[in-house]
Amino acid sequence: MKGGILSITAAVLLSGCVIYVGNGHAGDRLHEERSLSLSGADISQLVADTGAGKLEIIGEEGRELIELQASIYYYDSDDIRLSLIRRGNDAVLEAGFASGLYSGNSPYIDVVVKVPARLALTLDDGSGDAEIRGLQGDLNIEDGSGALRISGGNNATVVDGSGDLFIARLSGNLTLEDGSGDADIRQVQGNVTVEDGSGDLNISDIGGVVTIDDGSGDINVNGAGGLTILDSGSGGLKINAINGPVKIND
Repeated sequence: MKGGILSITAAVLLSGCVIYVGNGHAGDRLHEERSLSLSGADISQLVADTGAGKLEIIGEEGRELIELQASIYYYDSDDIRLSLIRRGNDAVLEAGFASGLYSGNSPYIDVVVKVPARLALTLDDGSGDAEIRGLQGDLNIEDGSGALRISGGNNATVVDGSGDLFIARLSGNLTLEDGSGDADIRQVQGNVTVEDGSGDLNISDIGGVVTIDDGSGDINVNGAGGLTILDSGSGGLKINAINGPVKIND
């Protein structure tokens, strides 16, 4: 988790129940529930820095309150870094732990955040599955490992390390840098630019031009306003319903 420790100014509600979870670490891992909330008035963007654990960010029409529910699995409560504060027009979320070495299962935080649908998102996520849905603003996402699902948004820039990827229903352009894992991209109104390492790539229902630089894995493009393949790498290539220029450099 990078950056300084953010002070918690939102209300924190504890479940009052601590559960002991045995594992290979020296001592038992504990489980605790916490809730945070922050007014969404005049907030235009959620800036989130999250470590290990599942992450779910949900945009909801008509919502003005930002609400977070966290399930924390930890060894030492002093190591927990969980905060939701306002900084200018940004809502800033931190969820993770102080640096440490663990011989058994590492601590993690599962986070569910509900926000106004209008918000943009800047996310730096470590490990664990992540799902982002219902947002209408621009998305700037850096994801380490684990499956990533995105449904909704305007322009999106995504850097994904490893794990399967699903992106759909963007009203703007998509720029994707993907390391490993299969990628499924559909229903993007603008242009799609993909730099892909390994794994199959399926792209469909794209309004603009698709540009691909691929390492390995099959490529399937079904429906686009144009197609440029800078490098198809190794694997099969299948294209259909391209309503514009097609250029393939191989």
